[in-house]
Amino acid sequence: MMRTGKCPAISFVFCLLGLLTLVACDQPVAINADRIFHNAHILTMSFKNEHDEMTIANAVAIKDGRIIAVTNDAPNYPDNWVGQNTQITNLDGLTLMPGFVQSHAHFNLIVLKKMTVNLAPPPDGGVANITNLKEALSAAAQKIPTGYPIMGIGYDDTVMEEKRHPTRADLDAVSTEHPIIIMHISFHLAVMNSKALQMAGINEDTPDPEGGHIQREANSNRPNGVLEETAMNVIGKMLPQPSPQQVFKTYDIVVKDLLALGYTTIVEHASDIAMEKGFQAYFASRDVPVDMIAYRRVVPDTEPIAVQMANMTREDVNGFKLGGIKILLDGSIQGYTGHLSQPYHMPPSGKDRSYRGYPHLPAEKFNDMLMQAYAADIPLLVHTNGDAAIDVLLDGLEKANKAYPNNTLRPVSIHAQTMRQDQLDRAQGVSLIPSFFVDHVYFWGDRHREIFLGPDRAAQISPARSAENRQLIYTIHDDAPVVSADPFRTLWIAVARLTSSGEKLGAEEAITRQQALKALTLNSAYQHYIETDKGSIEVGKRADMIILDKNPLTVPEAALRHLKVLETVKDGETVYTLERK
Repeated sequence: MMRTGKCPAISFVFCLLGLLTLVACDQPVAINADRIFHNAHILTMSFKNEHDEMTIANAVAIKDGRIIAVTNDAPNYPDNWVGQNTQITNLDGLTLMPGFVQSHAHFNLIVLKKMTVNLAPPPDGGVANITNLKEALSAAAQKIPTGYPIMGIGYDDTVMEEKRHPTRADLDAVSTEHPIIIMHISFHLAVMNSKALQMAGINEDTPDPEGGHIQREANSNRPNGVLEETAMNVIGKMLPQPSPQQVFKTYDIVVKDLLALGYTTIVEHASDIAMEKGFQAYFASRDVPVDMIAYRRVVPDTEPIAVQMANMTREDVNGFKLGGIKILLDGSIQGYTGHLSQPYHMPPSGKDRSYRGYPHLPAEKFNDMLMQAYAADIPLLVHTNGDAAIDVLLDGLEKANKAYPNNTLRPVSIHAQTMRQDQLDRAQGVSLIPSFFVDHVYFWGDRHREIFLGPDRAAQISPARSAENRQLIYTIHDDAPVVSADPFRTLWIAVARLTSSGEKLGAEEAITRQQALKALTLNSAYQHYIETDKGSIEVGKRADMIILDKNPLTVPEAALRHLKVLETVKDGETVYTLERK
């Protein structure tokens, strides 16, 4: 199927000069490509303007890790592309496209999930009830020395048979000798057993922190084990720290997994200084076959943002760089901590019908942080699931743009789950990029309709089509590891708008395949300020590309989620090949 051969390099600059000469003299100057892919269906993700159809090519030439030529004019490829040792690959009609650029995910949590007990429901796990959860934790307890923490990740109270969170008592039934900590699938709630609560210093007298809540037993101040939002901040200090060698080994596994999915640029969107130093060390220790962009989570009432960011360069070093900052304005809709302008359709236990969730921090504190970011020209992501949180974001951005009218920042609303039509209108005026967590439609769509939002609001979640109609630049994501990383499933969900029960949810917000692919590549590169370097197959850009088993523009809709990456190419070099049986 794919036929290959081999070649020496000449400088990228020389190649560009050669191409310029070719254009000026109309003479076939040899460019001596390192690699040529031809006889391919190349989805370039290149557009003449915002409304044109995508350019389709059939051959691409690569030199020194960059794309130096793209054509669809010749039946094969021009003879002047070939040097003595050029590696030529005939793709026999397979599809070639740019590598995926993650718009939002948490690399470190993906790694952590690999190292902990999987408590996710199907299809990402097997926990359907609290009995299953206990069994999974008990199996881990038998292998872990007494006193050593047990951690599980991914339980979802809304799909478990009991329709409730596990409690301190449930986890005590597994062990009172091990501290047990489990994380909700949203990562916005956690549950501890009695020993873990004791270690954390959480008891009847512990007050709720700002932007968080400690759930209590009925008619008592005694914690029931469930911690919401900032109440979870104690967890990081309680976990043992593995050696860098152990961590890097798991990093390698996760990187390979992401390469197999076609990602050539990955992200960590809640880093801290220690985590960033670990990433720096990892990228310095080996030739990592992906690039990573981290955004540091910042909180108020600490050092000024410019001071916090002064200790880390935003320049790319060995493939890793710090992109900017991350601010949380609210929590999770399915965790009842997302901040809505109108009450939840069905309130959580213990709350009245007026319950709307709550903000992570007061608007005035957020506005102060926002102004600091704009004053220092620092890119920012803002976590906003609920529309009330999006209102706070938009209000702040309008003030920041008045104060700094010449700024070139591209603020991002992470998740933008319940973004209203009027908010999309306002987004246009402040250069706001919505990054839609479209996987919500499949994983929680039925429960959004029945429990959290009601049918009308649920149908409008992740309003990608409405953003498209306004010519907004937007991205789509899976928020891995909230659900497992899978760009093809995200592509399918954005196009099909099907829930896990097989029902359409907000069909009017479905987007086309081409639009979804653009959101996963070129638009995501734009979100990260790297669109001149990545996101499309164009001359001058880095040769980050993937070869697919089928064409996503022509396969049946249901087949989109089952597309496979046959080969991942990073900077012109093959870094992943699908093993064939």
